[in-house]
Amino acid sequence: MGWFSASSAEVLHGLLLIAGVTAACIAAVLVTRRCFPVSAELSRKLLHFTALAILTAWLYAFPAWETAELTMAVFVVVVYAILYLLEQHGALGFFSRVAPERKKGELRGSLCAVGFMFMLVAGICWGGLGDRGLALASLYAWGPGDAAAALIGKRCGRTKIGRAKKKSLEGSLAMFGLAWLFVFVILLRGGQFSPVQALAVSVLTAAVTALTELVVLSGFDTFFCPAAAAAVLCLARLLIRRYAA
Repeated sequence: MGWFSASSAEVLHGLLLIAGVTAACIAAVLVTRRCFPVSAELSRKLLHFTALAILTAWLYAFPAWETAELTMAVFVVVVYAILYLLEQHGALGFFSRVAPERKKGELRGSLCAVGFMFMLVAGICWGGLGDRGLALASLYAWGPGDAAAALIGKRCGRTKIGRAKKKSLEGSLAMFGLAWLFVFVILLRGGQFSPVQALAVSVLTAAVTALTELVVLSGFDTFFCPAAAAAVLCLARLLIRRYAA
């Protein structure tokens, strides 16, 4: 079933689900900031989890991957245009309160990175292999671990590693641990991998994702970490299909 065979009711239902999740997440972020002393870094990671929740909803909001892809593409183009126009007139207002920028255009850049990443991961995993669970695992190989890497790295990171020595061993280990945990649980619940296969594939996926987060430039990990995870997961799925049959 593709975009044109999906009923208008299904598309509307999916969009309403996404809108509801988005509103709930933004409200939770604003309430948390108002009621608790939240550092700038923690505030940014709350938005990180908001994006992850919205992407999860988007992945399961529609019956076909083509519909998810097309609605995401339209969303990115429309919101990018709105943000650009508001930025030119100095009227970001609400958006600035929800997602304060460290530099001009950062919000638009993040929007594009997240949108293109979602379309790539969903297209390969769900569209190519017919496995929406692999797309979910790719998102969660990046999301929780990347947030943990930043928070733990800044608070506890003492062993500096990486080309620029700006990242830490402690942060990378945190990313590896959470990426492994989430991917393992998702693969196990998906039923396409045996427990041993899920364990091995999740360890490899977590290692590749943590290494990718370590070596890519800041800001680009949003795209490259899930993409790397998707590559490992899809290759593993193809190999298991071929040799375990």
